Amino acid sequence: MFQATKRARVSLFFGGGREFTDDEADMILDSPQGRHMAQMMTYSGVGTPDAVIDYLDSFGKHADADELIVAHQSTGTEARLRSVELLAEAAGLARV
Repeated sequence: MFQATKRARVSLFFGGGREFTDDEADMILDSPQGRHMAQMMTYSGVGTPDAVIDYLDSFGKHADADELIVAHQSTGTEARLRSVELLAEAAGLARV
């Protein structure tokens, strides 16, 4: 899913309204401009909810941050909301 998100960003940044095939998006991601765009996603927590919690804890220490703002970058609304739910559950913030 992370790769799909990067590919969707290719269309957003470089497409001008055009959709790219996966092969075209990957080719753009391999270009200097694509690598620059992908570098914007260097600090990304990806994986299982527990892996993301571990990453966020580690990143918070690395950044010496008291709190973090997270942005869920899934390719669709349902996936983005599910990502929020999974993180909330793993962090103990879910409603009971």
